[in-house]
Amino acid sequence: MKPIEAISVDLLKKGMLGHWDVNPSVSQCEYQFGRRLIYVQHPKSEFVQPYIEAAQLQVHDAWRDIDGAVRFAEEQSRPLIPDFWEAHDRSGKAAPRFDVYSIHFNYPDSRPIYYVSSNHDFDYSYTRYDEYDLWQESPITEQLPEPPDHFFIQVRRLGPGLFEKVV
Repeated sequence: MKPIEAISVDLLKKGMLGHWDVNPSVSQCEYQFGRRLIYVQHPKSEFVQPYIEAAQLQVHDAWRDIDGAVRFAEEQSRPLIPDFWEAHDRSGKAAPRFDVYSIHFNYPDSRPIYYVSSNHDFDYSYTRYDEYDLWQESPITEQLPEPPDHFFIQVRRLGPGLFEKVV
């Protein structure tokens, strides 16, 4: 797995992309760091700043745990998309198939939730050789299946390297 890019994630200094109501009692603000989005929810009747400060206390640890969240999501997805994983396991290709698109600090449970879906940097083609091509002179390029459209998994961070699937 390639290391997570080094980005300074500071919700207190970065400008919001947006702020809107999620429902009649909860509002949400949005930030972007690199290619990832971060959402912080708060009660609509309260100021957002204390909730941003609370999220800031967790966001660095959550960011460092992105690779673990992806590995956990991939394991959780195996029974959901078994044909996908069977083909990928046969290929022997080592690379994460999924990536974290956003991290959510929802109200009232403010533990980070990762939204994990397809890794658009993953190359779904791979090279194999016929079992009788002992000198590996005639490579065969094949395409691996992609995850189903709109497939994603929500993963809640419980602590360092500890996750649960959000149902």
